[in-house]
Amino acid sequence: MAAQTTLGIFNAKLIAFFEDLYQTFPEERDIKLAVEGLNGIKKVNPRLILDMFIEYVSKPLKEDILAENEEKVVGFAKAAVATQFNEVSPALMIFDKHWPTLSDTSRTAIWKHLKVLVLLADRAVV
Repeated sequence: MAAQTTLGIFNAKLIAFFEDLYQTFPEERDIKLAVEGLNGIKKVNPRLILDMFIEYVSKPLKEDILAENEEKVVGFAKAAVATQFNEVSPALMIFDKHWPTLSDTSRTAIWKHLKVLVLLADRAVV
């Protein structure tokens, strides 16, 4: 079996993150639709997933994610959810809608996912 590319690893991690979010918030149909959309995009244009993540998450939030700057990430998510929609939006919605009620364990898990994705995105760009 051939070694996975950094892009392949990034896409697998991002989709797994969305699947985890859906398991945590099964009432959020948009997350399930995002998983389906991301799987479809992965088949047709896997690079598009990385490009969307960089444009809508990594560029505006990389330093804040790495620093776990909750105030900035939540503020950005609220503004983004109100003004745009794409396959990444359901993850931002979690910060907008559910962050205040999440347990510390769930918050820690989300930060870990986001940090890994931001770092993988940097490596996949090369």
